[in-house]
Amino acid sequence: MNIYLIRHTAVYNPNKLCYGQSEIPLEENFTIDFDWIKDRLIEAENTKFWSSPFRRCTKLATFLSDDRFTTDERISELNFGTWEMKAWAQIDSKELNPWMEDFVNYTPKKGESFNDLYNRSIDFFEELTNNETADVVVVCHAGVIRAILAYILDFPLENAFNLQIDYSSITKIFWDAQNKVARIDYCNLNPQNFKIKV
Repeated sequence: MNIYLIRHTAVYNPNKLCYGQSEIPLEENFTIDFDWIKDRLIEAENTKFWSSPFRRCTKLATFLSDDRFTTDERISELNFGTWEMKAWAQIDSKELNPWMEDFVNYTPKKGESFNDLYNRSIDFFEELTNNETADVVVVCHAGVIRAILAYILDFPLENAFNLQIDYSSITKIFWDAQNKVARIDYCNLNPQNFKIKV
């Protein structure tokens, strides 16, 4: 089965706010990227659609699926707790620096660590690959996509941010259910780096 992991389109965030599990609007020209993403997907007739529950994802999922999608909180972005909707520059360095040094394990107050996000994302991915046979489109966030790729490639979570996952990007995974093995067909295909028709 083919699994398309899609990061939502760019958000309007001129004040550089930390917005993990907060609602934030999309940039005004989002429909251009919506069309680009839809044109790249090769959908089978029985393709299933999943989305993070946040509007920046469900808007795209609605467009791609004609409103035939299921939301799942496990594929939400990282919960930054008390940092949510604060400007990154205004977060106390005594809190921010330990997170930057060990984002895998450090938990912002009332939030979660990247390890927490990894565990729930992989719970979702394993359930998906164990139970589904149809192609799947998952509209979610960069953190979730990095977590799933880290799981497939079996590399340390502290290296997860070495993977660039841009807004509006598509990462395609082919899952061989019989052998329980994944093949990454492409990663981070997006309107900025797109050169050949897939």
